[in-house]
Amino acid sequence: MRNQKLLVRIVALVLATCAITSNACPKSDQIAPPDFAWWREARFGMFVHWGLYSEAGSVWKGHFLPGWSEWMLNRKKIPPAEYYAELMPRFDPADFDANAWVLAAKNAGMKYIVITTKHHEGFANWPSAVSDQDIAATKFGKPIAEGGRGRDPLRELADACEVHGLKLGFYYSLLDWAHPDYLPRREWDARPIDGAQYARYTQFMRAQVKELLDGRYGKIAVLWGDGDWEHGAREHTSDEIVAMARALQPGILVNNRWAQPGDYATPENLIPDAMLDRPWETCMTLNGSWGYARDDHDFKSAPAVLQNLADIISKGGNYLLNIGPDGRGRIDPESLEVLAGIGRWMQTHSSSIYRNGHADLPVPEWGRWTMGTNQEGRTTFNAHLFSPPKSGLIRLDGVIDDPIAVRVLGGEFAAPTFRREGPDLIVKLDPSVLGAIAKASAHSVIAFDFASQPRIMTAPKILGDDRMFVGTTTVRFAAPPTGAMIHVTTDDSQPSINTLAIQANAQGEFAIVLDQTSTLRARTSWQGNMSDAETAITFTRSELSPAKACGDRVGLDARVIAGTFEIVPANDAFSGSTQRSVIESVAIPVGVPADRYAIQIRGMIDVPASGVYRFEIASDDGSELWIDGVLVINNGGLHGATPKVGDIALAIGCHDLDVRMFESVGTEALVLRWRLPMTTNFAEIPVQAFRH
Repeated sequence: MRNQKLLVRIVALVLATCAITSNACPKSDQIAPPDFAWWREARFGMFVHWGLYSEAGSVWKGHFLPGWSEWMLNRKKIPPAEYYAELMPRFDPADFDANAWVLAAKNAGMKYIVITTKHHEGFANWPSAVSDQDIAATKFGKPIAEGGRGRDPLRELADACEVHGLKLGFYYSLLDWAHPDYLPRREWDARPIDGAQYARYTQFMRAQVKELLDGRYGKIAVLWGDGDWEHGAREHTSDEIVAMARALQPGILVNNRWAQPGDYATPENLIPDAMLDRPWETCMTLNGSWGYARDDHDFKSAPAVLQNLADIISKGGNYLLNIGPDGRGRIDPESLEVLAGIGRWMQTHSSSIYRNGHADLPVPEWGRWTMGTNQEGRTTFNAHLFSPPKSGLIRLDGVIDDPIAVRVLGGEFAAPTFRREGPDLIVKLDPSVLGAIAKASAHSVIAFDFASQPRIMTAPKILGDDRMFVGTTTVRFAAPPTGAMIHVTTDDSQPSINTLAIQANAQGEFAIVLDQTSTLRARTSWQGNMSDAETAITFTRSELSPAKACGDRVGLDARVIAGTFEIVPANDAFSGSTQRSVIESVAIPVGVPADRYAIQIRGMIDVPASGVYRFEIASDDGSELWIDGVLVINNGGLHGATPKVGDIALAIGCHDLDVRMFESVGTEALVLRWRLPMTTNFAEIPVQAFRH
C-alpha cells in the first residue's frame, strides 16, 4: 500500500512539474521503483570531478592552494565574474578521450561512472539551453562554424559507456556560487542581492536536471545530488526534481543529498565501522582533492584501495573511487598507475567483489570476509587476507557444512586443506604460505565454495523488534540450522549446553512466553558444541498509560521561536512565542523563518486500540516526542533528517502530545509516524487522530 501511495504521489508531482515548466509529461506507466539489482552486483564505480576548476588545477594567480581544488572559487573568495573571465577562455580539453576514461575504469574492474555535470562553481559540462556558463561557451563546445570544436563531453562519455558496457550516472550540485538567483550568497560576495529569487533558481535547476535526463544522453543510472545543506527540501523543490527524474529515467537511483533520504546513503571519505541499515556507497578521493590539483601527489596505493574495497563490500556497501582529470581532459599518470594496479588484481580476484556482500561471520583480525552466491545457488565465502594471520589459522566459526572446494584466487600459493573442530572449519597455513601472503603486492584471497548456502551457527535471531509489552508477550526465534538447538535463559545468566533448549511448538515456531520484565540471553549448540555468538535483549513489561478526555477540535497548536539552538528547547522557552498557528498534523508550520528557529507542537493524539505503540520521528535538526509527560523519543543534537523510534504503552483514547524541534541552518524536516499494536509497518498518522 505504501508503495502504491508513493507512486501516486510521484505521478502527481511529475504532472505539477510539467505544468510549471510547460514540458511534455511522461506517462505514468514509466514510473518504476529504483533499480538496485545492477548496483549491488557492480559494487565498484568511478567518480569523476571535472569542470573549470580542472583548468585551474588549484592554482590561482601563480599560487598553489592545497586542498579541494573544486572549492577554489569559494576558498580564494574569487568574484564569480573574475573566475569565469579567467578560466572560461582557457578551458579547452582538446585531449579529452571518453573511450580512454571509460576503458581506464573498465580495466580497473569498475562497473559504473558518475561524473560531475555541474559542481558548486556553477559551470555546466554540457550545452545547457538555460545557462551561458556552460561547455558551449568554451572553445571546446562552441560550434565548429564559430571557431570551436563543437564537442559535448557528456555525449561522448555516454556513447563510450554504452559501447564498453558501463552504467553512467550524473552528479549535479544544488549549490551554485555563481548563479545570480542562488541564495544565500557567500559573506565575501559583493554582488547585490536585490531582485535575486531563490524560487527562480529552483526553476533553473529543474530545467537543467531535465536536460540531463530527458534522453539525449541515453539511459542514466544514477542522479547524484550534492550541496543540499543550505536549504531544505521545500526550498530546493526536491520532491519535484526527484519525481521528474524517476519519470524520465525509470529505475534511476537517487542518492541522499537532495535534502531527502534518497535511495541510498553516501558516507564521504570514510568507511562505516559496521553495516548500515540501508543501501550505502562510500565516495572517496584517490589523493587529497576531488578535482585536479597540480601539486597534490599524495595518492593512495592500489593495495590500499583494494583493502578499502573489500572492507566496504564486507559491510554491504559500494565503493565510488574518484579521479580528477586536468583541464586538457587527461587523467594524470599517477591515477592511471593506481587504476592499472587495481585492474591487475581484479583480473584474478574479481569473483570476490562482484555480486558479493556481507558474510555472517565474525570480523577477523587478518582481514575481511565477503560472500557471493551464483545463479546456481553455489555460495562462496572469500577470505581477504590483508595480513598473515598471527595464529596461522583461518576459522569459519559456526559453519556446520563442509565446503566442496577451497581455492586460492590468483594462485599465489597452493590451496590449503581444511579440518573440522566441532562446528568450526579450520584452515592451517604453513610458514611458506604466510610468507607469500606477507610479500604479495596486494592482498591474497582464499575462496571457500559451498554447494548451497551453508548452515551457520550465528547468534539466535529474534523475529520482530518489539521490546515492550503489556500483560504477556511471545518471543519468537528464527528456526536454527538443521540439527542445531537454541538455549535460552531469562534471568540474565549465560546459556550453556546444560541450559534447557526450546523446542518447536505445534505451529513449528521456536518461541517462549514472558510475563515479566526479563533479560533474555540465547546461544546455539550443535552436536554438543556451543557457539560463542550470543543474543542478549531486555524485554520490558509496561502498564498502559490511561486515556484522557479528547479535545473537541481537530488539529494541533504550533508555536515558533527564533534563535540559535544546539539542543531542543524546554517547554518554558516557548512561552514568549510570537508566531502561533493551528496545523493539521505534526509538520513544520507555514511561515517559519528560513533558518534558526524552534517549534513546539502540542495537543492530543487519539489512539484506536490499547497496546504498545511505536513512534518514529525524523527531523533536521534535533527533536523530542513527549506523550503524557513521558519522553518517548530523544532525537536531539545537530544532524540531518535522522529518524529515531520509541515505544509507549497507551490505553485506547486520547493522550497529551508534545513535539519539539529546532532547526539550525540548511535542510529542515519534521515527520512523525506510528506503528499500531500487533502490526509491523509504520504508517502516517491520520489527521483525525490529532486534537487540540
